[in-house]
Amino acid sequence: MKFAKFFRGLPLAALTVGALSAQAADFHFSGQAIYNTNLIQLGFDLDADSTGVKVWTDSWQSGLNFDPVIAVWAKTADGYALLSEVDDDDSIGAGQGSFDAGIQFSAMSAGHYLVTLAASPNYANGTTLAAGFAFGGQPPVALADWIQPSNNPNTNDQKGGFWSLHLTGVTQAAPVPEPASWALLAGGLALAAFRRRGV
Repeated sequence: MKFAKFFRGLPLAALTVGALSAQAADFHFSGQAIYNTNLIQLGFDLDADSTGVKVWTDSWQSGLNFDPVIAVWAKTADGYALLSEVDDDDSIGAGQGSFDAGIQFSAMSAGHYLVTLAASPNYANGTTLAAGFAFGGQPPVALADWIQPSNNPNTNDQKGGFWSLHLTGVTQAAPVPEPASWALLAGGLALAAFRRRGV
């Protein structure tokens, strides 16, 4: 599956951890999306069945930043299957605005999951991650120049790229860089190792 260019802020993504143990914890990630096609991915795990998992954004900030859509995917033998996708729900966590997204699960099984965050209406094309997203293959448009469908024409809002995502009640969580980001990181590490050997 071909993903749009990943956001530039991955190495700088902020992480707040409530506890560093196998017990359920709260995580917070944030960064900067650049284009309307950016797809932020975060993996998370549950070591045991849970009834208190919440995933939500608090970055819309009354139209200062883009209108986010989030989806949660469960790892299966064949890839990832869609559990839920939400464009707007500001009833999940503190600090949410009316266009922020949120999902609360009454019950989740132990396992590995993925959260995707995108600019609305870059929705999943189907019930598997492999099916891609609505903006897949489209040329990227800088958020500063893009007119998001839910924007206010009177204020020309939703141009900012800041995103903020919270996960509550999960065991561990981390950003998932796209393959190109891994290749760039590996190349940089190889160059650093080569230079160190030459010194």
